Amino acid sequence: MGSTPFHISRSRYGPNLRILCAALLIGLVVGALGLFLPVEMAARTIRGKLHADQASGSIVVVAVDDPSVAELGPWPWPRDQIGQIVGKLRAAGAKQIHLDIDLSSPGKPAEDAALEDALRAAKGHVSLSSRLLVDMVAGTQADTRPLPRFTRHATMANTNLWVDRDSKIWAHPYALELATGVMPSLASLLSGVQGNEGAQFPLDYAIDVRSVPVVSARDIAKGRWDSKIVAGRKVIVAQTSTGAEHYFMPGYALVPAAFFHVIAAETLIAGRPIALGWMPPLILAGMIAAIFLTLRNRTHARIVLAGGYGLFLIGPIFLEHHHIFPDIMASLVTMTVVAVVHLYKNLRRAYHVRGTTNSISGLPNLNALRQREEAALGTLVVARIQNFAEITTALPQEYERELVEQITSRFSFGTTGAAIYQADEGIFIWVAQTQNDEMLIEQLNGLHALFRSPVIVSAQLVDVTVTFGLDNDSSRPLMQRVSSALVAADEAAKEGLRCATFDPATLEDAQWKLSLLGRLDQAIERGEIWVAYQPKIDLANDRIIGAEALARWKHPEKGEIFPSQFIVAAERSGRIENLTAHVLDSAVGLAARINRSGYPFSIAVNLSARLLDKPGLIGMVEQTLARHALPAGLLILEVTETTAMASQSESFANLERLSAMGVQLSIDDYGTGLSTLEYLKKIPAGEIKIDRSFVGMLDKSQGDRIMVHSTIQLAHSLGRKVVAEGVENAATLAELRRMQCDFVQGYHTGRPMPAPALINQLPANARETAA
Repeated sequence: MGSTPFHISRSRYGPNLRILCAALLIGLVVGALGLFLPVEMAARTIRGKLHADQASGSIVVVAVDDPSVAELGPWPWPRDQIGQIVGKLRAAGAKQIHLDIDLSSPGKPAEDAALEDALRAAKGHVSLSSRLLVDMVAGTQADTRPLPRFTRHATMANTNLWVDRDSKIWAHPYALELATGVMPSLASLLSGVQGNEGAQFPLDYAIDVRSVPVVSARDIAKGRWDSKIVAGRKVIVAQTSTGAEHYFMPGYALVPAAFFHVIAAETLIAGRPIALGWMPPLILAGMIAAIFLTLRNRTHARIVLAGGYGLFLIGPIFLEHHHIFPDIMASLVTMTVVAVVHLYKNLRRAYHVRGTTNSISGLPNLNALRQREEAALGTLVVARIQNFAEITTALPQEYERELVEQITSRFSFGTTGAAIYQADEGIFIWVAQTQNDEMLIEQLNGLHALFRSPVIVSAQLVDVTVTFGLDNDSSRPLMQRVSSALVAADEAAKEGLRCATFDPATLEDAQWKLSLLGRLDQAIERGEIWVAYQPKIDLANDRIIGAEALARWKHPEKGEIFPSQFIVAAERSGRIENLTAHVLDSAVGLAARINRSGYPFSIAVNLSARLLDKPGLIGMVEQTLARHALPAGLLILEVTETTAMASQSESFANLERLSAMGVQLSIDDYGTGLSTLEYLKKIPAGEIKIDRSFVGMLDKSQGDRIMVHSTIQLAHSLGRKVVAEGVENAATLAELRRMQCDFVQGYHTGRPMPAPALINQLPANARETAA
């Protein structure tokens, strides 16, 4: 068998490279524009909570808090009072004192003088705040510095905070360029870690702000404090009361501005942080995505992708613990884009495969053939497995794939490498490229010969009947050619041929057959479907003891429609229940009329394999018998041998229920399947019908005579009756009498006929009542 035709050979690296490039481009945009900054920082905050650190304790905040304002007066306090606090802190051994206080304008002379004296006495151990103010309207900048009288005795530090667009502070500068020169930030001054002007470092919010030592300014002013808390430490005196500047600190609520300077300083004290940024992680993500897209083994690819996500979600925890701060959102977005696009492609591919592949066998279906229409320029061959529905009904569903594999394996001997497509209900299609029709016919005859031997499915031998249809007209649309070849295959089966070529003259008839099912229901309603009855003869007395009911269709325009056409179509389409109910009602009604005359008469109705496992079967039979008041024992339901053998679960339960009702069961077409004595004992059938293919050869084949005779003896030994169908001549009838067969049917003893004709063959008293 050829390779699957709808897998187009092309490099798989081209599409994957496009996916990777597009994902990296999106990652670049995300990283450059900071599109996911809030998410990025929220993730960093969560990671910080996972490895929370304590502040070093080397920086103490003297808080001008609400209790201090309440006790000492509103802020700002007199400058001499600030000077006193500075003196007490120096006396307690504070290493460095920073006053985060606006001293840019003069106060009362005596108070300013007192503060200046305190600063002078501190001998350079005090630093003061300088801030850069920007006029957003005028676009001008101004440096708000303390008065010169204060700055000459102190060090200067910038206390600006950089608020990001999400209203949070994520980074802090080492130093700023001001009009008077480069000025270090307070964090850089307190930590002693210097950096380039304008350079920023990330704040480590893993440091717990609640662990920063704090002492209330009022306690220092009133002498109610332990001076050891500031000994040898650096101190920030800052307003923290309600009126102070507050900002959102990640992981906390609003926090006074002074604590951001402390966290920034503590970050530098813990080690110079490295802002890794988003580019190195993005490069790593690109490498992981490339490996994911390249790996052929999907399990390994998924492991790589999952490992990549784990690396970017867990790895930053360890990096940030070592003061390396990566931005990972661009990387995660890149890998997610790759994963989503790849998943989408796989889903589309799976959808395409499902849409172009038979779900059971895995062979390409008609949709796949449509997509390859340009390749169907040779002779189109349709192989129809005539008994496919019967076989698949009898076999458990899990063996259908094995059945198709066995069938296509045999077809492959005659397809010369062409791809085989599977349609529904046992239809297989391929395109033969040979220009020699005689050679093609010879190949198909050879394939037909292969199917004379049964296929083996789950250790069972299964007979497969196949016919072939051809269409040579490459100019017509492909699907029309398929329909035409299918019509030819069915015509071959009807005429007993191995194969047939579509005749365009039959196109009109083929189009009519396409609407066959739609017309079937109307035909039942209009009375076009009628029931023929073939007499059943008792060889013990040569009397008609019953009949088999057979569906017939006489169309007002098309005339007689072959039962093989509409019955098989009804089974395939799920309309067989309606047709069976119609035949059953007519047959039981006739049998009831005949029996009311006192003439014992049974009626046999064929039961489709498609109905055997239907829950409504029992109810349909019960209601029909009750409606016509016919005893259940006078109704015979015929099931094919293959169906009876395969009856399990609900199907076999229905056979048991029918038998328990009193309905007789008959095994039809006996000899065409693979019956065993165990099956014959198990199936609750009182009658066996020997298939006409054996009965018709009684006068010619010694093997068939032995088979029929042994079957009659076996059935009698099991208490079963035997019906021989297909009795076509007197010699066959005589041979069956000699074998002590119970009943016969056939053209020699009575053709299928309308009900009135059957009644006319009954005794006079029965004719009058039944009529």
